[in-house]
Amino acid sequence: MHLLRGAVASLVCCAAVLTMQPPMADASDSATPTSSRGPSTYIVREGVTLNSPLGTSETKRAILDKILGAIRHTRPGGTLKIMTWNFNSPEAVTALLGAQDRGVVVRVLMDANNNDEDTDNPVWRRLRAGLKANNPRNATFAEKSVAKTCQGSCRGGGGASHAKFFLFPRVGNFEKVLIQGSANLTTAAAANQWNEIFTYVGRAQIYDFAEAVFDEMWLDKPVPGPFRSFDSGKYGLVFSPLKGSDYVLDPVQDTLNKVRCYGAVDAGNERGRTIVRSAPDVIRGQRGMTAARRLKELWDGGCDVRLVYTVIGKDVKRYLSQQTGRGPLPMRHLVQDFNGDGDFDNYFHLKVLTVNGVIGKNTTAYYAINGSSNTSDGSTTSDENIGTFESKPITLRYEDFINYWFDNPPADGTSSERHAPVADPYVNVDLD
Repeated sequence: MHLLRGAVASLVCCAAVLTMQPPMADASDSATPTSSRGPSTYIVREGVTLNSPLGTSETKRAILDKILGAIRHTRPGGTLKIMTWNFNSPEAVTALLGAQDRGVVVRVLMDANNNDEDTDNPVWRRLRAGLKANNPRNATFAEKSVAKTCQGSCRGGGGASHAKFFLFPRVGNFEKVLIQGSANLTTAAAANQWNEIFTYVGRAQIYDFAEAVFDEMWLDKPVPGPFRSFDSGKYGLVFSPLKGSDYVLDPVQDTLNKVRCYGAVDAGNERGRTIVRSAPDVIRGQRGMTAARRLKELWDGGCDVRLVYTVIGKDVKRYLSQQTGRGPLPMRHLVQDFNGDGDFDNYFHLKVLTVNGVIGKNTTAYYAINGSSNTSDGSTTSDENIGTFESKPITLRYEDFINYWFDNPPADGTSSERHAPVADPYVNVDLD
């Protein structure tokens, strides 16, 4: 079924699940309309925001509305910078052109494969043409608003420009607002996907770090040492392409390798065993198998492990389904196909890992990873943003969300195997 038709069908098919959903955001961002020149009452809240394609408009649009709100309340005089693998939101075009009219310089990057001869994207073309037409005559480069694409990785030699992060110099009275996560700036991100973002407010160091990487991406040229990392303790941020053998620089693999299953203190489950929740969206290829081997090892070793996914390699699924050790790893295929045509309509797009228990010598560890990176070979050569968090509330927020959907899979969420086979069940799925 086509994505947009699926979004409508979800309202009918899944109403029973909707009222039980966990909260999508800690609290909604809000505003009282004011002049762009006067004091602003718009509030930007830091933290995790989650959305679901099932439920109310507020539930679906939690992320999209947060990003649109930030665009609409960006103050004049600064440069708003957006990197999104795909851009396909008419509302975002209107909001960005409105920001330009207020005196905000707008810069947007997208992967070129989402506007080529095989992918018609009139929404992107409207944005690009509108920004160009509205630029002041004789404007300098610094004064020009531009939407452009990268062919492959902006900072590497292959892969894709797959990152998803948003930089707002001043939103209302809040300076240096950074948003990053799994959500592209598309209608489908709200209507057909489960997604997440994390918003940082007034954290100058991590904002400046992300902005420097964006500025490198804007040049669309390979850079030496494209793997960059920032770590302030509670908050960390990594940008790839990834380098290093055996994925030693991959935050996901590095974290999994340090997990221990026993001895959690004021953490883990009721038996003191470490809880691991993996929601990679895509887990396949050599990188996917490397992570899968460690997940199965942890499961067999006594950890409390769950995996939810959209795409899994056949070899990876076979490996995780083995009867060895404690048996198959607990898994859920979180997709929906409303009319049984074999094409998936709604799907879990998060790329999240949580660990609650023992990491290395830390027996009270609460650690979460979010961002744009699938657990697949393509992600190692692509532009990706990967956030890390040493925080109990943040870790439990993501863990609870994954647990909820594992325990309450949406209608038809695990039954795609019974449909008539099609050439490609992911034909309408935005895998990135």
